[in-house]
Amino acid sequence: MYRASVGITTNMRVTATDWIAENAVELGIDGIWVGEDIDMGQDVYVLTAAALLNAQKARVGTGIIPITVHRIGTIARAAVTLQNTGKGRFAFGTGIGGIQDLKKLGIIVRKPVTELRKSVDTLKKLWAGETVTVNSELMNLDAFSLGLKKAIDIPIFLGVRGPKMLKLVGEVADGAVLSGPIDYLKDAVKRINKSAEEMGRKADEIEKVAWLPTIPTFKGGKESLAKRVVALVVADMPQQVIDILDVDKERVDKLRTAVAESGPDAGIPHVDQELIDMFSISGNKEHMVDRFDLLAEIGFTEVVLGPPFSGDWRAAMTEIFSEIGSRKDT
Repeated sequence: MYRASVGITTNMRVTATDWIAENAVELGIDGIWVGEDIDMGQDVYVLTAAALLNAQKARVGTGIIPITVHRIGTIARAAVTLQNTGKGRFAFGTGIGGIQDLKKLGIIVRKPVTELRKSVDTLKKLWAGETVTVNSELMNLDAFSLGLKKAIDIPIFLGVRGPKMLKLVGEVADGAVLSGPIDYLKDAVKRINKSAEEMGRKADEIEKVAWLPTIPTFKGGKESLAKRVVALVVADMPQQVIDILDVDKERVDKLRTAVAESGPDAGIPHVDQELIDMFSISGNKEHMVDRFDLLAEIGFTEVVLGPPFSGDWRAAMTEIFSEIGSRKDT
């Protein structure tokens, strides 16, 4: 049976993120993934620490902290602190960051795959207690060390898309945090597994986490919020992913242009039911858990519920995890 987790973001209210962490054991939540809305809301490191402290048994991971907007030395130190705080329950999720976020900040990475590979290598060396010197597009360390007396093991998950990035997961990562349409996700799992096997690794050693927007419709969830999230997801999706989908390409192009020019709200009019069904998991609790079961069948070891959260989301979350729990018991 797959692990069932909850996704939160830095732009959520503290009362909401605290409630999720504090009720994790009672609800049967296996993990919490913390997404960073860049420059918005709570600090990602503080929020992750709070989740580790409040959710006494759940694994807590960052999903993701982009290497493009954080200094590598700060990331390395913070991750060690979080792993110690959680007594081994922390997972570090990283990546390049969303297309729209990077555009807004004027950040262009010329060689994203190379840079992410170097970042993973640098973090592993620092956590092993080594002294590192590295100069690259995003990193500049001169004989830098964390001063560790012994190595610390922190699993690295990559939040990525695109064939080269998926191949990188199989080569260097402990897991992947993936999002997208089912057809794409099937292909992504196959690419990761193939890459791992080519490296002499076992495919099932690499965790695959599916984190799609989840919109319960049985407790007052707002369709406009679902459309806004789907608009942003579609706008951030690499063109090579869009190309393989059986979808109205003209509608997608209009949506992507609108979001790029005016933000995710401008994409809402271009989101129809086809796109909602393709890029999110929505419906009643039975249907949503059916979709989670499908993700497990294609190779995912963990599924993530939310966000967005709207309506009576606490009751919806409770019922969904109860449904998952009942299926685990059968």
